[in-house]
Amino acid sequence: MKTKGLLRIVVLFFCVIGFSGCNDDESEFSSTEIQQALFDMKGTYKGAVEVSYYRGKEIATFPDGIAVSKDSLIFKLPLSPIAEMIKDENISRHLREIGDVEVKAGYEFHQMDQGVMNFVLHPENIVILGGYGAPLSVRIEFSQNFGGDAEIYSQFMMFNISPTELWIDNERSEDFSQLVYHFRGSYE
Repeated sequence: MKTKGLLRIVVLFFCVIGFSGCNDDESEFSSTEIQQALFDMKGTYKGAVEVSYYRGKEIATFPDGIAVSKDSLIFKLPLSPIAEMIKDENISRHLREIGDVEVKAGYEFHQMDQGVMNFVLHPENIVILGGYGAPLSVRIEFSQNFGGDAEIYSQFMMFNISPTELWIDNERSEDFSQLVYHFRGSYE
């Protein structure tokens, strides 16, 4: 009887050790590695932006795309593809007049190998205020699952940012379909 109890305790002990060895709560990269990656990626990237429907056809190409990488990514997002989807002419015209907005996105690094960084972007939602004679307020929400790659030695970066929802004066727009903005550019 004592040997069965002792055997159970030993088996339980090894199971606990085995499961704790599989614990993956720690970050893959140290803060020093992340700071070095951010430093290596730092700069202004200029290139093209292709806009398409999510899993669909391409809508537009903008040859003058700009992305600035510092401790986060700042991307100039053209509003005209979004404006084309909105049936309300006042809001659509207002977005076309604004032209571009800056989207700020934090990095989450997944892989760093020999000068190539793979990351997910966490963009902040954009709010375009309205009222007082202007059209209604507009909020653009982004997916937190898209990202990209940076090649340090080639001074190249590409990434995707995807607006998933459009809210007009706190009401979800049924006219809006998810878009994907694909940026490819080089460091100057």
